[in-house]
Amino acid sequence: MSFQSIIGQERAIRLLSRMLHNDRLAHALVFTGIDGIGRQTTATVLAMAVNCTNPVGVSACNECRSCRKVISGNHPDVIIVKPSGAFIKIDQVRSLRKQLRFAPIERGRRVIIINDAQTMNAEASNAILKILEEPPNDTHIILTAPQMTDLLPTIASRCQNIVFRPIPVAKVAEVLVARKGLDQDTASALAVLTKGSLGKALSADANKWMAWRQRLLEGVGSASGESTQELFGFAEALARDKATLEDALEMMTTWFRDVLMCKFQPEKILNGDFMENIHSASQQCSVEEILEKMAAVSAAQSAILKRANPRLALEVMMLRLRLGNMEATRRPGDARWVEGIRKGKHA
Repeated sequence: MSFQSIIGQERAIRLLSRMLHNDRLAHALVFTGIDGIGRQTTATVLAMAVNCTNPVGVSACNECRSCRKVISGNHPDVIIVKPSGAFIKIDQVRSLRKQLRFAPIERGRRVIIINDAQTMNAEASNAILKILEEPPNDTHIILTAPQMTDLLPTIASRCQNIVFRPIPVAKVAEVLVARKGLDQDTASALAVLTKGSLGKALSADANKWMAWRQRLLEGVGSASGESTQELFGFAEALARDKATLEDALEMMTTWFRDVLMCKFQPEKILNGDFMENIHSASQQCSVEEILEKMAAVSAAQSAILKRANPRLALEVMMLRLRLGNMEATRRPGDARWVEGIRKGKHA
């Protein structure tokens, strides 16, 4: 484990390396970004680096007693806090504060890693804030969260943000080919599907996800020719599978993005194994129609994020994909419009 082993996060690693080189590592850091892109691994590597007894530059040696303890999860001064159930609770932070009353056991630097800090309940957040207001000597606190706005502003303002970006699709695909032995088409498709999350891509069942993707993209590609009943059936199936709904809408976005790119830069198409279908769809739609379809998917994503009825939002989306926005602009309201379609009034 070293900074060099972190894939696709050169900027974040450069910032941390500079802090270590100048001996100016902030007492509190927030690593932001999606899951599976190296935030937690980097936090562990950083904990190793500040406690290594035989460092190589700013990196840990991986061999000394301290490094071996961190790697095995047994270092007494590297404390990991993670959600207990759905939340990080006040009792966990109280236990942490008791430990902070004493100096680091190994006489090095204590590193506290709070994973999924956005799950702290109100009491836990306020308790962490008190620690940040009066940080103990020789202690560094690293929080991981999707974005800074997921934390209390008073917590965010006391931490330095290190941004971890989604890993480029080509890099994820390269790792999948090397580590999992996938063929290039499957690796590229899985990289697109997991949106730059290497951890998610490596842990995914490639056969299962590829079969799911095949069904999804075939359904989207044929939406304009389906009957109203078939469109509603497709929307209902999407809404029922809550675990993959977000991924499904993201995948639909990449589909229409590829349909658009096919008109201008076909070499940049992401779903290369669907090239024939994408080319056909691109020839049948104008740029304006493709943009309308992309807007329909985006509107569904936004509505679901705002806790709208998923099935209704998806039915509206499917009808827009089929009919376009000309019909949508005349609708009296999503619910009434869909109900009218169901009863055959507007089909």
